[in-house]
Amino acid sequence: PNFWTNPEEAVMKAYQMTDETILDKSGELGRGGSTAVTAILIDGEKLVIANVGDSRAVLCRKGAAKQLSVDHEPDKERSEIENKGGFVTLLP
Repeated sequence: PNFWTNPEEAVMKAYQMTDETILDKSGELGRGGSTAVTAILIDGEKLVIANVGDSRAVLCRKGAAKQLSVDHEPDKERSEIENKGGFVTLLP
């Protein structure tokens, strides 16, 4: 997808491609996890937010914080993670 015509789709595709690359190289990389947040302001009018893991996008307006994303927490998503072949561990 073209970023300028469909930024939401382009960001989602970038996250998916990154996830696929990490999964493809998991044998080399070993066990681990990742977290990320992306915020893109387009023409000063449109804000595109994406997040993975427990990274959080927060906007501060006049001193008040507003959460813009939802944290992805393994304990809350354990069954979905395990159904897709992943695992949740408390080990570092």
